[in-house]
Amino acid sequence: MKYVVGLYIVMAVMVFVNGASVFIFKDEFSAIASWLTVMLFLLGTIFFVNVRYFYPRNSFWSS
Repeated sequence: MKYVVGLYIVMAVMVFVNGASVFIFKDEFSAIASWLTVMLFLLGTIFFVNVRYFYPRNSFWSS
């Protein structure tokens, strides 16, 4: 379950980075924010792969 929570945290940080880039920094650092978003997406993908590996299809995904 910790991988699912980690995935949710990574996705929430992605939304925060995009919002901060647009509303706080007025798109001055949009390239850095885009780079951070891509890195966070890759981190979220790693969490998703770990969930698929540690929780087989019958135990987690069917409930």
